[in-house]
Amino acid sequence: MKAADTNILARFMLDDDPVQSPIARDLVKAGVFVPLTVLLELGWLLQSRYGMERGHLASSLLDLFDVPGVVLDDDDAVRSAVAAFAKSGDFADHIHLVAAKGVEAFVTFDRGLVANKGIGVPVEIVG
Repeated sequence: MKAADTNILARFMLDDDPVQSPIARDLVKAGVFVPLTVLLELGWLLQSRYGMERGHLASSLLDLFDVPGVVLDDDDAVRSAVAAFAKSGDFADHIHLVAAKGVEAFVTFDRGLVANKGIGVPVEIVG
């Protein structure tokens, strides 16, 4: 299985390039692994560059995850993070919690960061 870069997933999701989008579609439908770092960058790109609103971004990502052959690192935790993001919080913070799964706590100065019970990483506000 191949891992997909952000640009492959963006072309697949946006279908906005007559040359690259069909190539991306073929790659994704053949099966790809989506690293957490790529997912984090994809969320940032779709929000900042393409202006996707929270709800649209969350539903678009969940649609991507449902494509047969798309494999995520810790599927349940990623889906929980996207569902939590749809309600509130920063996309990157939710993905950070997925990446930190299994630790004692995620420490931060960010008083706005809230633990996601579906991921199971306690958030500890310090300072």
